[in-house]
Amino acid sequence: MKPLSKLVLGATLVFGAVTLYQWGVKNGQEGISSSLVVEAANAANAEQHPGARELDVYYPGTEELAPDEMRVIACGTGMPMPRLKQAAACFLIELGNGDKFIFDMGNGSFERIHALGISLDHLDKVFITHPHMDHMADLATFYMTGPQNNRSVPLRVWGPGGGGMRPEWSFKTAMDHMEKMWAWMNGTLAGTIDTTAFKLVVTEYDWSKVNNVIYEDNGVVIRSLPAIHFEGTASFILEWNGLRLAFSGDSLPNKWWIEHTKGVDLAIHECFFTPEMAMEKWSFSPTEAINAVTTIHANPQYFAKVMAMTKPKHAVAYHFQNDFDTQPIIRKAIEQIYDGPVDYAEDFMVWNVTKAGVRTRMAVVNPAGYPPPPLKEKKIDAGGERYQTPDSVLAGWPEEFNAVADKIYSDFNEEHGTDYKFQLKK
Repeated sequence: MKPLSKLVLGATLVFGAVTLYQWGVKNGQEGISSSLVVEAANAANAEQHPGARELDVYYPGTEELAPDEMRVIACGTGMPMPRLKQAAACFLIELGNGDKFIFDMGNGSFERIHALGISLDHLDKVFITHPHMDHMADLATFYMTGPQNNRSVPLRVWGPGGGGMRPEWSFKTAMDHMEKMWAWMNGTLAGTIDTTAFKLVVTEYDWSKVNNVIYEDNGVVIRSLPAIHFEGTASFILEWNGLRLAFSGDSLPNKWWIEHTKGVDLAIHECFFTPEMAMEKWSFSPTEAINAVTTIHANPQYFAKVMAMTKPKHAVAYHFQNDFDTQPIIRKAIEQIYDGPVDYAEDFMVWNVTKAGVRTRMAVVNPAGYPPPPLKEKKIDAGGERYQTPDSVLAGWPEEFNAVADKIYSDFNEEHGTDYKFQLKK
């Protein structure tokens, strides 16, 4: 084949793969699975690079989970320091029974969640390990923009409380203040959009209890373990269908994790910088650096020792800036102590977990997505009586625009068979 012909054919295949991917994302939102996307992408790759292996990637919305399979997607693997490359802590767990759970929701993570193209009606169960910004800052955005992003069900959130924790620090107190902070937004949207999504169901779990069942439904059990970070911090163990996933928020190595996570299928555990890296990359003082990575967080050596003592089938190190010059240092420190399989987490890394083992890939997401549709019909009156803008504000409306608005309504009604009337006041 001539070089020009190869180029044209390759470009056509790539275009076809991209087109099918966009179609696959749409179908994925509607619960339809298709292998055509991956097949087209692999065909394009084979044409461009003869002899190359199949693309080892995951296209959201194109793969149906097996009934006994778990999929975990990293929606935030980094730090509170903002960066385009990595959001703060957030992991999505999808199960073959249809359930989905979000563990932590740090700053920047909502954009990653949204890029997966999953209806927010499926994402109504959020578990928070502790109330630091890099583990729950985007919860407010996720909650308050629910109506605009087509969530038509209440949001359920679990967070730490009890255990001697100061009442003003409890998770319910934090959620109460969150709702009060956004009272203007909640109130002004009433009657103009379905605000069912503003219904918030908050459950506090006692963070101080060991192996404490905090959720049990549809064959899924989630337990909490105390963490050594500050009071009010925890880790989670999710059990389903003979599979076990352990997830740490921030924590030093602790006996509870070591006792209860032995042999889990997937262990996701924080792995901070070394003191020297903290000084170099974060401009921490020596005192800040040594304290941060040895007294309230798990550094690479701590991480490695924990994995060596618990021997998970597959380990994931997260909660550090994963770059070309940082990962080798962390990897070397870990490999001196632990020789089991470890993934060094990046945003959009994906793990498919079955009893046969763990498959690691990277997701290819749509950076220009729109809100997926809700799973049920939205109703404006579900949000309550329409808010009325004060007459003093409406007095600024130029009467010359009445004709423009009336024409918009007339055209809309003719096209959609409706009979809406333009009115600024209810």
